[in-house]
Amino acid sequence: MQATAVADRSLRAETLLRGGVDAMLATLVPGWRWQSPTWHIPSTCRLTDLHLDGHGLMLVPSYFAYGPMYGRRAGEPWTLTYPLHAGEQPTSATDTLGPLLGRTRAAVLAALRHPATTTETADRVGISLPSASQHTTVLRNAGLITTTRTGIAVLHTLTPLGTALLQSDTAGR
Repeated sequence: MQATAVADRSLRAETLLRGGVDAMLATLVPGWRWQSPTWHIPSTCRLTDLHLDGHGLMLVPSYFAYGPMYGRRAGEPWTLTYPLHAGEQPTSATDTLGPLLGRTRAAVLAALRHPATTTETADRVGISLPSASQHTTVLRNAGLITTTRTGIAVLHTLTPLGTALLQSDTAGR
């Protein structure tokens, strides 16, 4: 559950960082369409329009929700509870990348399919923080990931080359 929550938080933060609030809201729930300041929500009976009207929005990710739920009490912001995005789970090193990069480094690269801090990367792969830092440094120097400082933490993201390497690894199976 923790890995799913970390992946969802990273996905939402990365979408918000790269595309702003509109992009994050547009991709939050499949089938829902965000057209500022209205969310168009398809339902079984008709199309429902959710107008935020300055009331604010509280996002509540849920591991146990099967679908999105929304509501608002008078005087409070809208609340949207949505299923966590499990996405593609990080995979272990395969026979293709393992011999090339080393099993742990290949696992670190695979774990970064979803952007993560060094601490999150260490947790995903099950290695120490210094080891994760060393592996991300080597991957960054090889041009497979980029690292962006955000306050005291850093966020590691795959480069197109790193993504292509992982895709070719999956195709080789």
